[in-house]
Amino acid sequence: MGYSYEYSYDYPVNSGMSDSAFAAVLSIYMIIIMVALLFFIVEYIFRGIGLYMIGKRMGKSAPWLAFIPFARTYFHGDLAGTISLKKRSVKSPGVWNLVLPIISGIVVSILYFIFFFILGFGVFSSASYSYGYGYNPGLGGGSVLAMVLVLILMVVFLVAYQAVYGVLTALINFQIYGRFTTRNMAIAHAVLSSIVPLYESFCLFALRNRDFNPGMEPRLTPPPVRPIYPGNPVPPVHPTEPGAEPPVPPVHPTAPGAEPPVPPTAPETQSAGEMEQENRRD
Repeated sequence: MGYSYEYSYDYPVNSGMSDSAFAAVLSIYMIIIMVALLFFIVEYIFRGIGLYMIGKRMGKSAPWLAFIPFARTYFHGDLAGTISLKKRSVKSPGVWNLVLPIISGIVVSILYFIFFFILGFGVFSSASYSYGYGYNPGLGGGSVLAMVLVLILMVVFLVAYQAVYGVLTALINFQIYGRFTTRNMAIAHAVLSSIVPLYESFCLFALRNRDFNPGMEPRLTPPPVRPIYPGNPVPPVHPTEPGAEPPVPPVHPTAPGAEPPVPPTAPETQSAGEMEQENRRD
């Protein structure tokens, strides 16, 4: 009886190449994440210190909001104060600076939900038709057109939101920079802050200790000091109140019944001879 063994090994030719490509892609991805994290940390620290020092010098009651997420967005707009335009004014830029991203997130979420609802409805209808149920609208012209319209609406909304929010941020930065620099430099810094990454953080950090322009100083008023009374003070009683004694009017010397004033008497003086006689008697 003969025995024979046959072994066959299948080595994939491209396995090493695919692993190295995956490792390279993963390395690039990790490098991008680390760089983005480093940018975020630098932006957070420099922007927080700048906003904190400027807010403290302006007399804000809670400058520590510069380090709180979301609250620092409101605090950034609050430092600008009222933004005066030609015909209108933005009285609460901090509130708008915080509310606009929230509104944008809600609207985009609703549009995404509508898009995926239309897509899912088309896929479900197509699958139902493949099993012999009903009419197959599928992903026909109507569904595709609806999804395209939703995408166009989303793009238009995002472009409009970025324009409005960018203008608001530029106006806020212009108000803050205008307290420390000239008007032209404030415009240039505001525009660069909207375009160049990290420029806003470094600019706020650089201006944190600069002197205010003449006339731009904050109006710092000390808090009112309440008077401190020792013990329990007794309030004065008004003469017209019930139970109060009527005041006694002064009596004029010429009034009837008034005693005439007694003239002052001059002190008695002794002569030198009288004093000598008294001394002899003693």
